[in-house]
Amino acid sequence: MEIQFTLPINPGKSNRSADGSAPSQADSASNGQGGIHRFALDSRARHTRRSSTRARTGCTTCEKRHVKCDETRPACLNCMKWRGYCDSYADNSSSSSSSSSSQLVARAQSSKGKLIHSKKAPLLIIEPSVNTIRFANSDQHDYFVEWSHLSVTFLGGFIDQTRLWTATMPQVTLEENTLRYGAMAVGALRKAYQVQGSELGLDNNNRHYLNAIVYYCEALRMQSEMKPTREGLRTALLSSLLFICFETQRGNVPAALKHITHGFTMLNELANCTDKAPDLVSIAPAPPALVQDILDCYKPLELQSRSFMGSYRKFFFPPKPPQQSSSPSPSDPSSSPSASTSSLPPQNPQQQNQRRLEYSNTSQPAGHSPSNQPQTPPMSSPPPHSPQAHTTGLPSPQSQSDPSSPQPPPAPRRPPGIIPFTKHSPYFRPKLTRIVSLDDMPRTFTSWDEMRDYWGLVQRQMVRHVPMLTRVTSELALHKTTDPAELERKFGSLKTNVTLSKFIAESRYWLQRWTEAYQPMYQSVLRNAANDRQLYLQAMSIRIEYLILYIYTTVPRYSSLITVRGLTPQYREITTLAEELLQARPNCGFAMDAGWTWPLFVVAFGCRDRAVREEAIRILGQYPIRNALRDSRVFRAIAIKNNETEITNGIEGDENEQWMRLRRRELVFEDFGSSIIFRFVQKDPETGKWELVEEASDFLVGPDGRLPWRRQPISESESILSGVC
Repeated sequence: MEIQFTLPINPGKSNRSADGSAPSQADSASNGQGGIHRFALDSRARHTRRSSTRARTGCTTCEKRHVKCDETRPACLNCMKWRGYCDSYADNSSSSSSSSSSQLVARAQSSKGKLIHSKKAPLLIIEPSVNTIRFANSDQHDYFVEWSHLSVTFLGGFIDQTRLWTATMPQVTLEENTLRYGAMAVGALRKAYQVQGSELGLDNNNRHYLNAIVYYCEALRMQSEMKPTREGLRTALLSSLLFICFETQRGNVPAALKHITHGFTMLNELANCTDKAPDLVSIAPAPPALVQDILDCYKPLELQSRSFMGSYRKFFFPPKPPQQSSSPSPSDPSSSPSASTSSLPPQNPQQQNQRRLEYSNTSQPAGHSPSNQPQTPPMSSPPPHSPQAHTTGLPSPQSQSDPSSPQPPPAPRRPPGIIPFTKHSPYFRPKLTRIVSLDDMPRTFTSWDEMRDYWGLVQRQMVRHVPMLTRVTSELALHKTTDPAELERKFGSLKTNVTLSKFIAESRYWLQRWTEAYQPMYQSVLRNAANDRQLYLQAMSIRIEYLILYIYTTVPRYSSLITVRGLTPQYREITTLAEELLQARPNCGFAMDAGWTWPLFVVAFGCRDRAVREEAIRILGQYPIRNALRDSRVFRAIAIKNNETEITNGIEGDENEQWMRLRRRELVFEDFGSSIIFRFVQKDPETGKWELVEEASDFLVGPDGRLPWRRQPISESESILSGVC
């Protein structure tokens, strides 16, 4: 292909050629009129592309997406934020591969046969060791991994693992900041116990323990700033479980009970949104499945917290303060809120960590929030002991409104954290919607879920009498009675107690109905135990629950010695099944399920056969575990103290006299479980009389496996056993 164009005559040039010869005709024509010149297109000088400052060294992913790459190596941050990983950076283009290879050969020839590698090695795609979006350092990532392993493997137990611990919590804790800090606190605490190698206590110099306290306080702060939304309610319920898990794992029972109380408050608010409390699942703002999973986790906590009912009674119904009280003087520096904070000296990091440790021991519970949050109980008037209340108890003139103006209705009081059991208690709600009443119980169960739901109704029917049993125990006031004849009269009056007799009759009737319907399925599970081991273990766990409720219906403490001795086969079966279950379960020393610590303790405390009692004590010591609020080490130490008491009691008197003295035993968990009170009858060496004594101990087991008991005067605390032992 050619291009033709014409050039004009240049008059300043000579008509002769360079060699002096005459020009040709074509040259003449070209010089006279201009000529046609031909140029090949391939020989034309090509235009170069205009230079640009645009970078061409970005990663391959940003190049494909046509976005600007920040060129961070080894992985750009754009890709990390977009999908969590980067495809790294590409090598040189294939167009320059041939020239590079020729250059490589030339260099090889000019280097006396030595091959020189001029091409850069390809970059390897390396996954970051830490997700920098969610974790600030590798420690946080390791703590979260430890928490996930604990949640999936151990927290839910191994019999009836709930989806909340195995699936839901590991996922939501990774996405939600408040829950993630709570999860990292639990994981760091687990790491601290692993490093120290002991479950009895933690050293304040333990790095993982200090990190756990920091993350725990941060989670509490973030929870207190949550807004009252649907997501905020879900986070509050889940964070309360995390805080309970943290406090129970380190043995801080008072703080754990406060978190449990506020968790119950939120659940009771949901249950009391309408007049139909059983419709909790349909009216809850959270997804129905999630609410049911939360209820399944709170069910063992509800039963365990009843052990501390005496403390709860003092907490929710404290003695009224005197109406006349001296108000603090304004000039008193100790009464000023800022007096204690303005004089604090600056602290170094170690002192700040120590303050975090002190704060965590008295931390606010998960439900603690400003007054605009749903879980805060509205106060219609200030408490009597608050500075806003007048010292005389009378309303001030400023507080009086116009009598003619309509008075607003008082704000409704919200339910407390622990309310008495009723037939509408949400913690034993059946999962099958067609099961609503025990009256509809079939003669034979057709499915495992049907059997479990009716068993939940039987439990609910029985445990709602717990306040009645506690009231009966309180009315007896055995700790104030010293006359043996008076003791005989009080115990004899229980036989004519209509309420107690009705409880025993109704409970035994429904237990018998449920047993008859469950018996064919139970025998089938026993025959197929070798093929379906998991179902067999579940059946054994339910069997222990049934035996415990059967013992409850006999009310051993208020029964005769013959009746109590007749329970020995049930006690022996509990120890056998409990050891079989403990041997089968994976154990890391902590779980959030009900466990079998309490059934074994009931055997060790109430059985009349000494060999069976000591067998239960052995099992408690051989398989140490802390099931939420119940620590097997603590209950074993109490059982050892009781066994020593029984041996001393058996030295003198006949069996009936010995049983009368043992019926006066009482066990009280005081101050939200921080202290234990044990009452028993002991012979005074000076007077020779059997007298009631009281010993107390902190909720801390020593290296020898015993509690540091100390003698104290008889207190007004009430027993929690309610006739069980």
